[in-house]
Amino acid sequence: METMKAIATRKSVRKYKPEQISESDLNRILLAGCAAPVGRGNYPGLHITVIQNKDIISKMSDTMKKAMSMDDDPTYGTSTLVVVSSQNAASAGSDYVNTGTVLENMMISAADLGIGSCVIWGSAMVIEADESIKAACEIPEGFSAKCGIALGYSYDELEERVLELKININRI
Repeated sequence: METMKAIATRKSVRKYKPEQISESDLNRILLAGCAAPVGRGNYPGLHITVIQNKDIISKMSDTMKKAMSMDDDPTYGTSTLVVVSSQNAASAGSDYVNTGTVLENMMISAADLGIGSCVIWGSAMVIEADESIKAACEIPEGFSAKCGIALGYSYDELEERVLELKININRI
C-alpha cells in the first residue's frame, strides 16, 4: 500500500475481534515504530511495552473505567496494547513528541496491514498511577509511560477515506 493510502485508511477502531494479530505483523508494526524520528537520536531513552496478557489488559481497563467514570471498556476489547515509555526528556515535551512519532508510525503501519488501532491515552495514566500495573507491565526503572495504542482486527472494514485539509493553515 502506498503511504497516503495507509494514512487515509487509518482510523480509530473502537471494537476489536478477539483473535490475536500475527507475530510477523506485530514485528513489522514495531519495526515501523523503531524507525520513527526521535529527537537527538535518543532511542535508548524510549521503551516499548507490548501487552498481550488478557489479565493485565483487563485490570488496566477496570482501573481506567473507575478513573474516568465510564461503563464501556476503554481498551475496546483489544488483545494487544502497546505502550511507549520515556526517560526524562532532554527538553520539555520532547518525550511526548517522540512518543507521538513512534505511535503514529505504528498506527500507519498497522493500517497498511489491515490492522486497526486507537490511541489509548489512559493506558499511561493507569500505569503511572498504579505501581502493581507498572510492575506487571515491566516498565524499566527510570522510565514513565507516556501513551499507548490498541491494535487488532476491527469488526468494521478499514476503508480509505478522502483526505482533506481540516486544520486551519496560514502561509507566510
